[in-house]
Amino acid sequence: MGRTLVTGGAGFIGSHVVEKLVELGEEVIVLDNFSTGKMGNLQPGLITIIYELGSNQWGKLPNIQFDALIHLAAPVSVEESFMKPNKYRSQIVKGSIELFEWAINSGCQDIVVASTAAVYGETKTFPTTEDSRLSPGSPYASCKLALEELCMEYKANFSVLRFFNVFGERQANEGGYLSAIPIFLKQYLSHKKLTVTGDGQQTRDFIYVKDVVDAIISSIGFNGTWNVGSGEEVKIMDVAEAFSNNIKLIPVREEPKRSLSDISKIKEDLGWTPQVSLINWIKSIKNEMG
Repeated sequence: MGRTLVTGGAGFIGSHVVEKLVELGEEVIVLDNFSTGKMGNLQPGLITIIYELGSNQWGKLPNIQFDALIHLAAPVSVEESFMKPNKYRSQIVKGSIELFEWAINSGCQDIVVASTAAVYGETKTFPTTEDSRLSPGSPYASCKLALEELCMEYKANFSVLRFFNVFGERQANEGGYLSAIPIFLKQYLSHKKLTVTGDGQQTRDFIYVKDVVDAIISSIGFNGTWNVGSGEEVKIMDVAEAFSNNIKLIPVREEPKRSLSDISKIKEDLGWTPQVSLINWIKSIKNEMG
């Protein structure tokens, strides 16, 4: 049995990571300030050590021995990052410096860092490879890119994963930044019209949360940067129609028109391949509900 520390371990992605690690026989330490994470996301009986604290306290923890660090904690609202850029730089960049130094001083040499496809910005390269031009269009994305660059300064194994549009169980359907999937699911369950922005022809690359978990665990101990997506481009209108034909168009918002990952590098380097498609997941959810 090994020991892994997960920041943001009570969050959407983090709680699934914790579950999988425990299933694999790992002991898990969770760091979370519970700003968006929930204690209820951590199943009772999991063998975990939980510290309720945020990035301003990372580095002040006692010397704890662990084998790997999975760094998922970060504020994620693009809109908020424009209003509070200092918060994003403090928590994503400054906080991570303290976290990495503390972890490495504690003897950890294997670190996985969650980045985002937002570092590509309004790319014109499709599918988008890891070598595509980086043009972050928000303070959030800029801070994530700065975090990526920070990883290169340490003598440790850093695997940087650029998540595309993650979906799945426990995804937030209220609060700050919301993805289309939980919005549509909530509207569908409430028998309301599904609100599609613009003409619905914008596309996204949706990747299932448990496939993301497998990518995270597969990357432990490696050095490099990888896209984590499905490699499939799906129209938002097609997603809405998979739930229901009861659709209402609402005003367009400023957002990238397309998103599509090239995942050939992660397939070759780590032997990882996504297993669950969004449309099939929606069908399974609807079947379960009868």
